[in-house]
Amino acid sequence: MGSYAANGTGYSRLEAAIDRSLEAAALWRKRALDPSSPWQVRVPDIGVAAEVILADRLFHDLTDPEREGLLAWIRALQLPSGAWADPVTGAPDLSLTSLGWWACVEGGDDPKSERLVRALRIVHELGGAQRASFTVRLWLAIADKIPWGWLPAIPAELWLLPPSSVLSPSRMCPWARGLLTPYLLLTRAPARIHLSDASPLLISHGGTTIPPRITRDGLVGDLVQNFDTAIKLLRKLPRGPLRQMALGRAQTWLAGAQQAHGGWFSARPTLLSLLAHRVAGANFDDPRIRRGLGYLRQGRGLTRIASGEHAGEVHLCQGLTGAPVEIIARLSRASLAQEDTIPWLLSQELSEPGEWQYRTNAPAGGWPSEAGARQLLDIDATSEVLDTLLAMPKDSKRRAPAWAAMRRALEVLIAAQEPDGSFARYERGEAEVWLKGAPWRDAEFLADASADGEAKVKRTAKALRHLARMGWRADDDRVARGVRWLEGHVAKNIGVDSVETLATLALSVADLFPPESSLRQTIERHLRGRQREDGSFGDIVATAHALSGLLAFEPSPCVQTIRAARHLVAQIELHGEDLPGATVAGHGLSPHSYDPSAGIREAGIALQSFAARGGQL
Repeated sequence: MGSYAANGTGYSRLEAAIDRSLEAAALWRKRALDPSSPWQVRVPDIGVAAEVILADRLFHDLTDPEREGLLAWIRALQLPSGAWADPVTGAPDLSLTSLGWWACVEGGDDPKSERLVRALRIVHELGGAQRASFTVRLWLAIADKIPWGWLPAIPAELWLLPPSSVLSPSRMCPWARGLLTPYLLLTRAPARIHLSDASPLLISHGGTTIPPRITRDGLVGDLVQNFDTAIKLLRKLPRGPLRQMALGRAQTWLAGAQQAHGGWFSARPTLLSLLAHRVAGANFDDPRIRRGLGYLRQGRGLTRIASGEHAGEVHLCQGLTGAPVEIIARLSRASLAQEDTIPWLLSQELSEPGEWQYRTNAPAGGWPSEAGARQLLDIDATSEVLDTLLAMPKDSKRRAPAWAAMRRALEVLIAAQEPDGSFARYERGEAEVWLKGAPWRDAEFLADASADGEAKVKRTAKALRHLARMGWRADDDRVARGVRWLEGHVAKNIGVDSVETLATLALSVADLFPPESSLRQTIERHLRGRQREDGSFGDIVATAHALSGLLAFEPSPCVQTIRAARHLVAQIELHGEDLPGATVAGHGLSPHSYDPSAGIREAGIALQSFAARGGQL
């Protein structure tokens, strides 16, 4: 205690709350990086865990405790109705319920048990597993329960196109490229695994399974459905060496895309890549197989169920990635542990060339989304690391190497700016990828649309703020382009933007513009208008972000910021480290994850800023 010296009773409560947040953030950081028993700080849905259990029929890699741990987690998340729910809306999810049922049956559960009968009823009510997502239909095809023609057709010749071509897979984001390349190879084999009978998941009529529509409704969807059929017919015709060249190019890319951590871009592309290598003839002892399975094992961690009848139980879950750099950086800032974490963060800096440099003019630098991904840039993670390094103590022994890394990251940030002024997440030009506009039902998930929408607004605002904090002026042409893009967004969407987006915009414009700026005044007015009667701005994370955003506008804390700070302190006193977390971005077919550390972490960061500005309750 004593770091936030002030007088009065209010100070004691504030200091106590900050101390509790510091301790909790330090604990979460330790848990996330514990190599012997890691905890998940980005908990996905059950989908990828169910796929790991299905794939183990081929790999035989799961230990009994791992298998039973994953199955226990899957079972615990089943709703009383029998469904597995969408993690955001809470509504029964066809794809997750199909995978949950199948994983439980594969794990030895009786399909005639009451809870699995209820799950099967939900699947049928929602249209049957043939109407589920791409990943469910892929596993059904691998299990020989539906034809491969019920999945989208991708011309192999795309892999022969140069990186500069609009249709080249190099223009897709790393997640989509990492998923579709092994998918292409699996469809050409085609892959087959003998799995538990999943035919009860399908709806039939007169003994014939009803086929799904793989495109969206409408005229364009009809045209693409015909195009998809034409591609499948063309596959049956002799096509000479061109097809083999394309498949060879895909295999070469797949072999070279395996990262230092042993996997590809997250767990699901890793699973499919391992299957593709097996289909291509790799044996169980192949180093690529062993390293990939090791990556999946490193991505498993403990999680505590937040709500429902099993709330409070701790289970083993399969994560989408390894240690997420973005969240580790935030935890380091919240726990004031920059000095301890700086070596780890600096060791994760990109130092090898990667595909993200195809359309940029920058040397290697910045940070990836997860530890060990040496060739995969993530601007979101880079922004959070920069934020942590900028808060580094001035007398830190790591200051020189940290500043060198920040200068390299700044070049990367500038290179990631799109022509319209916004900022890409993974690779420049990702906003123009043709796959995002394709009328396939699964196109949005295959393209990983998590980098768009409000996520892009927050990314652009953060990038501009970093440029401003590193000395760039608002009238610089690159900053000005970004500001114009933000102004266009604000003019159209500020009334529906989330509190977190408004707060991120507030931090950016406060560093870039004087108080009389109309953009700054507009954002401040809308942010202040979101405060509720109890002093909050919604949930804990939204209130914490709003508090930080308001502080950026004020020379000293005003009544609104004090009310927000009081609300956060009261919630910390009530819940401690068990403050509710927040929904965060996932990847592709699992677009959302849950961050259990977000509540106490973000509240701590906001209250530290409040105290540093002389705030008292």
